[in-house]
Amino acid sequence: MWWKNGVIYQIYPRSFMDSNGDGIGDLKGITQKLDYLNDGTPNSLGVDAIWISPFFKSPMKDFGYDISDYRDIDSMFGTIEDFKELLSEAHKRNIHIIIDMVLNHTSDQHPWFIESRLSRDNTKADWYIWHSGKNAKTGEDGEIIRGKRPNNWFAQFELKNAWWYDPDRKQFYLGTFTRHQPELNWRNQELREEMYDLARYWLDIGVDGFRLDVINWFIKDDQFRSNPYSLKSIDLQKHIYDRNRPETIEICRDLRKITDSYHERMMVGEVFTDNAELASEYCGDGTDALHMAFNFNFLFQPWRADKIYDSIIKWYDSLKGESWPNFTFSNHDNLRHSYRYRKGEDTTARCKVAAALLMTLRGTPFIYYGEELGMTGGRLRRKDMKDPLSYRTYPLKRFCRDMARTPMQWDSSANSGFSGVKPWLPVDSNFKSNNVSVQEADPDSLLNFYKKLIWLRKQSVPMQSGDIKFYQEYLPGVLVFQREAVNQTSNQKLIILLNFTESRVNINLSSHIRNDLKVLLGTHRSDEQICISDGLELNKYEVLIGLC
Repeated sequence: MWWKNGVIYQIYPRSFMDSNGDGIGDLKGITQKLDYLNDGTPNSLGVDAIWISPFFKSPMKDFGYDISDYRDIDSMFGTIEDFKELLSEAHKRNIHIIIDMVLNHTSDQHPWFIESRLSRDNTKADWYIWHSGKNAKTGEDGEIIRGKRPNNWFAQFELKNAWWYDPDRKQFYLGTFTRHQPELNWRNQELREEMYDLARYWLDIGVDGFRLDVINWFIKDDQFRSNPYSLKSIDLQKHIYDRNRPETIEICRDLRKITDSYHERMMVGEVFTDNAELASEYCGDGTDALHMAFNFNFLFQPWRADKIYDSIIKWYDSLKGESWPNFTFSNHDNLRHSYRYRKGEDTTARCKVAAALLMTLRGTPFIYYGEELGMTGGRLRRKDMKDPLSYRTYPLKRFCRDMARTPMQWDSSANSGFSGVKPWLPVDSNFKSNNVSVQEADPDSLLNFYKKLIWLRKQSVPMQSGDIKFYQEYLPGVLVFQREAVNQTSNQKLIILLNFTESRVNINLSSHIRNDLKVLLGTHRSDEQICISDGLELNKYEVLIGLC
């Protein structure tokens, strides 16, 4: 299936390409750059699918993750005709389109919520999560006397209690991101069916799949119990009552039946956790729930081969049956890995090691736009920040999502070719030396290394679907593993060697392979070079992919 064999590229549409000169990226901008993503030749990046973050109608309190109309495109991104053109042009290039569905909550300006807050007995009254409050009372005149907030559930981006009082309805509603993103009540069957119809609507238009936002938050405890306290969590809570409720798996199964009724469609769910075992639960056995659940554990690992190895093995061991793994180093909610793993002049070398690992592991690789350039996001002043979490937690860079969302760096012209006017976020100050145009002209650039990796992966059955086996004795500084694909006519085996250290390392592979290695791709050796398996010295931060 395409989503198992392919490479998926995430685009944050506000920041990819501005086609109409308003400083904000849009759908036509993505269409203009499709040949960069895949024109059918190795001159392009070669990705097989793009996941586009939300472009639906929205007041943009959380930059598209607060949707006010699921069936319409926000005018800043274009029109439904623009989206259909993007879909058509992408499909001509064999690029699949995955859209971001935010089904846990809506905007407080969504017509459903506007109706829901009017009274307790209208047709949408139970479509959101409402509560009269702890110890609420009814006065002699029938008026409800406001109680205390129902529990200690936490609003992630407001950094305070997640219950917000509505004076008209005289009840609290739940908003665990911001007060502008009220939570939907997935226990209401009418609401649930409406969401399933939305999925069918976009599948009928022709999208190839969905990225499902915070799917493990959909169901909340029906007794509204407070979470126990925990020192292991940033918000000091162990989230057992407002997330990961067992009923959520039923929703995954329903959505799976819908997508499987269409040809070659898929779903990948954002399970908001770094816990591999928990994320795997949302895939079931690989046949009856999500096609994939995101594994975010790499985003929290230090630059150490042994720690990354442990993360990989834990993920593989957690998946059941036919469940398929995936890996990613960066996304729109976290600091880019080129920033996290930066080390002066060695930063690009480290990024090449990370890229090679991502493309050679068994599982689907997800690339975040600009990752192929080593974009870092640069330094942002508080007055330049737009994201509510980034602004509230300044100057703590750990929580600065804006740094991951700066405009794509296309060339050395003003605003790096992203826009003809001042962009919505500042372009990184290094854009003149680090952009697509500059890197395309440099054979040793990170961008050209990504291209070689992706196109090699397209031609390699072992890299796409082969078995994987690690040679553990080379830890902690080096990862060495094989990918092998066996069929009736051939036995193809690749050996991947990744040096995470800034030291030379001697490797002896003779106990694992009998033949010498022929280099398919590497950072320090020429293609087709023969390497002796019983006496191989890896250079610092060397990548070597060899055929044996």
